[in-house]
Amino acid sequence: MTIDYIMLGQRIGYLRRQKSLSQEELAERANLSREFISRVETGKMSFSIDALIEIANSLGVSADDILVDYLNHSASTADSELHQLLLDCTREEEYILTQTINALKAILSSQGI
Repeated sequence: MTIDYIMLGQRIGYLRRQKSLSQEELAERANLSREFISRVETGKMSFSIDALIEIANSLGVSADDILVDYLNHSASTADSELHQLLLDCTREEEYILTQTINALKAILSSQGI
């Protein structure tokens, strides 16, 4: 299997922006350099498992969330239709949709569905 480091870097960049972190802030949290983070996010550099774990922990996500496209048995929902929809939302839209889904889930649960 060939890893697409450009796509992997884009996912890391997306997750970083979702947390409202700059590359510098992520680099500090992960004990890496800003240049390293920049090269990872642009797909210009492969990286070690250790770096992946540091990045995932610093972003507060699982490694599955970063590697979802390469795992056959991922526990992550990052490739679900709902997740893909949320990726395209503003924070306000994401909040509204999350509240709506929680309300719908409560209704379905109360009906035994």
